Amino acid sequence: MTAGLRTEPEPLRAPPPSGEVTLFELITPLIRRWKLVAGTAFAFAVLAAVLLLIQTPVYTAKTTFTPETTTGSGAAGGLAALAGVASQLGLGLSSNSSVSPDFFVKLAGSAEVLRSALTTEFADPSDSRGVPKPLLAILEVEGKSPEERLQRGVIQLRSRIKVTTDKPTGIVTLEVETIDPRLAANVANYLVQLLNKFNLERRQSQSREQRRFTGERLAEAEQDLRAAERAELAFLQRNRDYSSSPMLTFEAGRLARNVQVKQELFLTLSKAHTEARIAEVRDTPVLTVVDSAIAPFRRSRPQRTVGVLIAATVGTLIGIVAAYVVDFRRRAVPEQNPDYFAMREAWAQARREVGSALRRRR
Repeated sequence: MTAGLRTEPEPLRAPPPSGEVTLFELITPLIRRWKLVAGTAFAFAVLAAVLLLIQTPVYTAKTTFTPETTTGSGAAGGLAALAGVASQLGLGLSSNSSVSPDFFVKLAGSAEVLRSALTTEFADPSDSRGVPKPLLAILEVEGKSPEERLQRGVIQLRSRIKVTTDKPTGIVTLEVETIDPRLAANVANYLVQLLNKFNLERRQSQSREQRRFTGERLAEAEQDLRAAERAELAFLQRNRDYSSSPMLTFEAGRLARNVQVKQELFLTLSKAHTEARIAEVRDTPVLTVVDSAIAPFRRSRPQRTVGVLIAATVGTLIGIVAAYVVDFRRRAVPEQNPDYFAMREAWAQARREVGSALRRRR
């Protein structure tokens, strides 16, 4: 019964159109050349591991600090009053003694600060006894003259320092890189001391100028006050009963107001002069250290694990490219092509003829 039934043959699947690359065609060269891909990745990883192992480790010490942004209430009031008096006299005097955090970013990389650090002695990490040596000698900076060594040292030390500031909080972060963790911490802490010393001397210099200014103005204000008081006293002695006369009453009020104004100016300058004298000899730090630098136990670079992983990734990509190149060459010159065999025979014959000609000449 079923012998007479005819089944329709299953239609053949059409091959992919020419020029279209399938996923299998992309994967096949990688599977066929997997040893090349894996070997390239392994070779790159081993080479990177060797190079990273022979590199000298670098340690980074970090310290954070914040500059003084406001002064005490009494000092702030005195400076504000002094600034008002100076403006009345036609002189410019700022009542704000705070310093922007960006100022310390520039100051930390200045030649003056770096030169002072280079000439300061630190414990030499290469000496087991820890004999102090100038930082310039520890960094092994070379030069034909001491000045050239200092200039080269400034450039090298500046490249080892990184200073950043956090705008919202005003906290300044200072990082120092050296080959020894303790040296990095010592240099970072010393740089903060230099910044504080520079700023403290700057504050004291400003206070010295303020003391000089207030001293001169205080002497003049005292003379003006004494003159106004003498004028008022002389008027009162001449006019013991001035309340009955409108003109005399007006003159008495004017002289009293003049004395009051001179007295207020004298008291303001006297207070500002006293505060300036105190600020001139004040040695309190103007930087608040949030975190002091400590010797790091972990190197900052080279990061060997990350470096090996990156090298292995690059090696894998190069191995994949090499696998496709080899497969392309195999397809470009197939051994089944008759023209290829003809070319090989012609090349072999040409070599034989050239060889026989050279032998005959000998």
